[in-house]
Parts: sequence; C-alpha cells; structure tokens
Amino acid sequence: MRFFKYSVYLFLLLMAFSGLAATKHINIVKPVVAAFKAGDKAAIAKRVHYPLQRKEPLQAIENEQMLIENFEQIFDKEFVEKIVNSNIRHDWEMMGWRGIMFDSGKLWLDFDGSIWAVPYESEAEKARREALIDEQKQALHKSLREFIKPILTWQTKQHLIRIDELADNQYRYAAWGIDQSMKDEPSLVITGGTLSFDGSGGNHFYTFTNNGYRYVCHVTVLGTEHSSPGLLEVFKNNVQILSEPASSF
Repeated sequence: MRFFKYSVYLFLLLMAFSGLAATKHINIVKPVVAAFKAGDKAAIAKRVHYPLQRKEPLQAIENEQMLIENFEQIFDKEFVEKIVNSNIRHDWEMMGWRGIMFDSGKLWLDFDGSIWAVPYESEAEKARREALIDEQKQALHKSLREFIKPILTWQTKQHLIRIDELADNQYRYAAWGIDQSMKDEPSLVITGGTLSFDGSGGNHFYTFTNNGYRYVCHVTVLGTEHSSPGLLEVFKNNVQILSEPASSF
C-alpha cells in the first residue's frame, strides 16, 4: 500500500512539473504578443537580438533603426495577424536549449523574450531576395549562373570564395585569386560539397574534396566579438597547408 501511495504521489508530482514546463513560456511570450498587438515597432525593435540574419543574399538587420525601416518587409500584415491572434499556450512551444518556437519555426524567442530568428519570409521579402539573386547571377561568370540559392561569399587574404546550393544539400565551391573578379572564370570549381554542424550553437562547415585536397569553410554563428565570420582551411593528403580567416564580400 505504501508503495502504491508513493507511486501515485510521484506520478502526480511528475504531472505537475510537466504542466509547469508546458506553460512556463506564457509570461515570456505575453509581452511580445502585446507589442505586436499595439503595433509598437520601437518596442519590437528593442526586443530583437542583432544582427538578425535573413536568407542570403538579403542583408542582415543590424540595429533597431534598420528593423523599423524594414518592418513591413519582415513582419507583413498576415504574419502580424498570426502573432496577434495566436494561442500562447498552444502556438508557442518550448524547444529545449533553442528557446521558444512560434508556428512551427516561423519565429524564435530566447528565454529573455528577445527575438533571435525570423525564418518567416513575406512575399515582398521573397521577391526582393529573388531579384538580388538574379543580380548576383548576372555578376558571375556564365559557368556559375545555375544555382538554387547562394550560401556565402567570402574574401580571404589570398582568395575570393563563393558557395552555392545547387539542389537540396548539394553544394558548389568556386574560388578566384584576390585580384580577380567573380565575373572572371574561377580558378577552381568543386561540386558535391557537404554541410556539417559543429556543436549546438549554430556553427557549421562545408567540406569539398578534389584530387587529394580538402577545402573546409567554417562558418561562425556563435563566437566572440573578435571572431571572424569564417575560416578557410585547405588540406593536402590530410596535412593542413592553408588557414585564412574570412570576411563577407
């Protein structure tokens, strides 16, 4: 009987903790929804964790003023209405260390209520992105104009580097000398690259192999104020022969 009572008590305790875990995000989300309901762009801008990354090749949102100027592009009327009319208990979910997710990942909050990612893409933003991609294609050598989306464009001490996605999880690496233009024929093109993630902070790297050489582009998402946006490493027969920090180009 004691064991039965203990089991029931433990079950009720676990249920209580489970209920708390499922609803503890409510007080974090409420002021965010309230800011959208009030149409307070300044209050929303203060809640954003900068820089707010956008899909390539759109420029990241660097500060509050830039967020306010581009507010309707990022948060169109349809998306704002979804947020305003959302059920906080059911439409917003705690997702472990990643934070709080809205509408299957269209917006993410940190545990302090700051907005750290907005994967949602409005029609205006999509059109703008596609126009920029078309512009990029015209600025590339004709052999590189076929791709689905740009991944990164880097400059190192010796090289210009570009990675594009050709199809789902299929990547292409192109490189030029630092004194060349991307309209020139690239000195090196490698397809069949792979994407790997380095830990849980978002840092990741692309790997390309070619005739005994391995090219690795490390992308820094979570770093220090002194971290470069990326790092290019080149290996020959598994021996490193080059390591150069990279900046966006």
